[in-house]
This record gives sequence, structure tokens and C-alpha cells, in this order.
Amino acid sequence: MQPRQVAWSSLSWEAVRRLGLIGDTQGRYRLEWLVEVMREHFEDVDEVWHAGDWQDYGVLEAIEGLGKPFKVVNGNAPDDPRFPGKVEEAVEQLTLGMVHRPPRPGDAWTRGLDICIHGHTHRWRDETVGGTRFISVSTPTAAGFSQERTIGILTIDGRDAELRRIVLPKASSTAV
Repeated sequence: MQPRQVAWSSLSWEAVRRLGLIGDTQGRYRLEWLVEVMREHFEDVDEVWHAGDWQDYGVLEAIEGLGKPFKVVNGNAPDDPRFPGKVEEAVEQLTLGMVHRPPRPGDAWTRGLDICIHGHTHRWRDETVGGTRFISVSTPTAAGFSQERTIGILTIDGRDAELRRIVLPKASSTAV
């Protein structure tokens, strides 16, 4: 085979994966609104990952209703031990982990991750520390700390990962 063909054929089996990221779905909001947000923005994702604190089990049912695989980690609202505290998975050529509370600096678990997704802070985060990229997509419901309501889409292509920040309107999300 020609060198160009070898390079092409070794890459052709890889597929781009898109993860819909959401977390900290708490506070005063209409569940129907959140369901519509997820349907609209997560239509083309391959999986949905929820970084904990869903408050209403209807959120998890709504994610399940999207018909896509999803992962969720236990948080503190509710604290439900039926759900894992951490998940770790190879996605394309990256190792991703998800946990609710942000890991402490130097946490041994995060050293083995390329990307660590977390919640709890209700603040957007996308930074690399010690070789691990930390991502928090804040909250779509702006409970407590955040001025913006956000979710994200993480597109992974081999070893490349691009995070798209989606800012949601405030007015349509509030409880009536």
C-alpha cells in the first residue's frame, strides 16, 4: 500500500463521538422546558452524560426518553447511592471520567484521565491542570451560583476534543 493509503485506512475506522453534557439540574424551572432544551440541543449527540444533582428523577427519565445511551453520577441533590460516584470510559483515543464534586488538586484518579467532567460548582470550567482537562458545563437551571444557564456538547475525534458552550435563555426556564 502507498503511505497515503496506509494513513487513510488506519484512520477510517474511527468515528467522531458527540457527548451531550449537562449537570446540576436544580432549582426552580419547568421540567417540560428542560426536556425541550435537551431534545433540541442533544438531537445529534451519541450519548448524554449528567454530572450529578438532578433534583427531580423526571430529568433522568427525560434523558432516557431521548433514546440515547446516558451516564449519570451520584451527586448530593439527591444523594442516591444506587448511582455510581464515578464513571470512567475510553472514548475514541481519550480516557474520560465523570464525578460530581470536582476532584482535589493532585487526585490520583484524575492523573489517569485525559478529561475529567464534573459538576457541583454551578460554574463553567474548561481548563487543563497537570495534563488533565477539567470540564464543568455549569447548570441549565442557574440554581444558586450561576448567572448563565449552560449545557455543552463535547465532540471527540481521535485524540482531539472540542467543547461547545450553549447558553440558554433565562426567561423561558423559570417556574410559573
